[in-house]
Amino acid sequence: MTVQLGSLVLGSSDPQRLARWYRAAFAPDAADGGVVELAGGGKLIFDARDDVAPAAAEPGRILINVYVDDAHAVAAHLSGLGVRWVREVEPFPPGLIGTVEDADGNYVQVVQLGGPA
Repeated sequence: MTVQLGSLVLGSSDPQRLARWYRAAFAPDAADGGVVELAGGGKLIFDARDDVAPAAAEPGRILINVYVDDAHAVAAHLSGLGVRWVREVEPFPPGLIGTVEDADGNYVQVVQLGGPA
């Protein structure tokens, strides 16, 4: 049996703002809307929810991992957008990792596997 994660739905009190953040951060060429398609076929879907607070109460409960080819280049791009770094890009056993907060305060990890650290 093969299982593949096709999408992740992020509930938000302001899904348009959250979708804009993800487009600017990771898919600047993506069309406007409530879905951001990432390389490899993954989708981030942003849904209006009235049962969530404007900011994540426990931001480390779910970590959204975004795999990249060049963590330092992505970090420079994200820093240019003014993101808040929870953990600067640093080596970890299989490569590099850094953690930022998205517009709702969820943790997003930038992960580079293998290659030069």
